[in-house]
Amino acid sequence: MAIARQRIHLPPGGWRRAISGLITGTLWNGAEVDRLERAFADFIGAPEAVAVPSGRAGLSFIFSALGLEPGAEVICSAFGYPVVPHLAKSLGFELRLVDCELETLGMDPAALSAAITDRTRVVIATHLYGVPCQVREIAEIVEAHGAILIEDCAHCFGASVDGRRAGAWGSFGYFSFETSKPINTMGGGMVTIADPDIARRVREVARSEPNKNLSWLAKRLFKTTFEATVTNPLVFNLGVYPALRLLEGKGEEGERFASGYQRDEVTMQGRLGRFTNYQATLGLRQMNTSRGLLDRRVAHARRLMDRLGDTVHFQRNDQPAVDSNYMLVTALFPEMRRVARELLLRGVDTKHHYMRNCSGLLDGEVSFPNAERAEREVLHLPAYPELSDGQIDRVAGAVEQVLATLGAEAR
Repeated sequence: MAIARQRIHLPPGGWRRAISGLITGTLWNGAEVDRLERAFADFIGAPEAVAVPSGRAGLSFIFSALGLEPGAEVICSAFGYPVVPHLAKSLGFELRLVDCELETLGMDPAALSAAITDRTRVVIATHLYGVPCQVREIAEIVEAHGAILIEDCAHCFGASVDGRRAGAWGSFGYFSFETSKPINTMGGGMVTIADPDIARRVREVARSEPNKNLSWLAKRLFKTTFEATVTNPLVFNLGVYPALRLLEGKGEEGERFASGYQRDEVTMQGRLGRFTNYQATLGLRQMNTSRGLLDRRVAHARRLMDRLGDTVHFQRNDQPAVDSNYMLVTALFPEMRRVARELLLRGVDTKHHYMRNCSGLLDGEVSFPNAERAEREVLHLPAYPELSDGQIDRVAGAVEQVLATLGAEAR
C-alpha cells in the first residue's frame, strides 16, 4: 500500500463534545479556556499564555499590544511562511529579512548579527518543521540590541533547547492548533508571554473577538472529518493516491495538489473569531496525551536519519541539549522534484513548498542564497506517529532506490 504524506485525525471526542456542548450551552464560553491557558503556560515554562483564534492572529495581537510606531523595524527570516513577513509589512512596519542557515533552516545568527541595528524593534525567529532554530544565539543578539524576540512556534510544541522549551526564550511565542499540528483543536492557537501586563492587553484583544457560531463549528467538523478520511490509509490508496499519480506532472493543478502552501493563503480570512470553550476541551485532552505521539514521531525521524544520514542532507539541530519534535521530517535534495516524482511512483507521497523564499516581499532585488536553495530543495518525508517501523524502513528504502537511480546529482 502507498504511504500518504501525512495523517490527519479528528480530535478525540470531536463530534461527541460538540453535541454535548450544544446541549449544555458550553460550546462557546466556559472555564476550559482559562484551564488550557494555565496548563499550556506551565508546560512551556512561560508566565502567561493566551488562547487566540490562530497563530497568525496571535502575532497580530502581539503587535497590537506592543503599540509599535509605524515604520518600526522588524526582522524575519527570508525562508518561512510568507504570512509572517507579510503581516509585519501590512501593519506598516519596516520589514528586513535575513538569510536562513542550512542545518536548522532557521534564521542564521551570523546574518542577524550583521543586519540588526539599534533601530530594530522586533526579531521574529521561526522554529521550522519542529526543529528549533539557533534560538540561544539569536536571543543573545536580540537582547544585546534592546530589541524584542518573538518566537514562531507554530510547528514546535514540545521542542526545547537547554531544557527550555520553544516559546519560553523570547518575550513572546505563538503556536498554531491547526489540524496538522501536534495540538489540533481544528483551528486556534496560543501565545506565550513573559510580561503579565502585556498578557492582559493581549487577552483583552483576544476576548474581544466575536463569538463563533454553529456554521463555523459545522464547517470545521466536516472539513477535519474530510481531511481525516482522505488521509486514512484505505481511502488514500483507493482514491487519493491514484489521483496524485494522474495529476503528477500536470502543471499548476498537479503542483497545487502536491504542495503545502498556496499563494492565496496569505490572509486573515477564516483565522479570526474568539477561541471557544469547546476547542479548549479538545486541547486539554491532547495536552495530556501528546507526549507519546511526539516520542513516536521523534523515534521515526531518528530511524530515517540513522539509515539515510550518510547520503541525505536532513534538517537537524545537532547542538548539545536540543530536543526537536520533528513535526515534519525534512531533507534537501538538489533534484527535489525528480526525487518527489520517483518516490510517488514507488508508493511514497511527499510534501514540498510548505515554506517559501520571502524575498519577493521586499522592494528591489535582494538575494538570499540559502533561502533560495531551501525553497528549491526542501522535501518532507512521511514519518508521522501512525506509521510502523516497517513503513519507515520502506520510506528509507524508496529514497535509497531513487538516489541510486538518479545518481549523484540528486543528492
